[in-house]
Amino acid sequence: MGPVGSAPRSPKFLTLGMPLKDVVNASTWAPAQAIDRPDLGNLSVGAPADLAVFTLEKGKFGFVDSFGYRLDGNRKLSTELTVRAGKVVWDLNGKAAQKWTPDASRMAGRTDDH
Repeated sequence: MGPVGSAPRSPKFLTLGMPLKDVVNASTWAPAQAIDRPDLGNLSVGAPADLAVFTLEKGKFGFVDSFGYRLDGNRKLSTELTVRAGKVVWDLNGKAAQKWTPDASRMAGRTDDH
């Protein structure tokens, strides 16, 4: 997989017709095998707790290849949450954070712009 918080390295594969499960495999298990790291790219007992949670978005998206050409598609994976060694390292929308709601009675008397 790419840098923390990034989508799988092969997002345009969905647009090219590859099934979602194969895109996920090509972004996790296959690269781990290619670098001879069977301890990565899976959720087996004893493997580090590395995982990514994706949202499958629908809309109009453009994917640029290494030659600079754009391929238009209508689905893409966006990373919502990334966990490395059991710790959240990317949390786009605060999915793993504890919810906080401002105290309305305290906020009523505020006069500053914060």
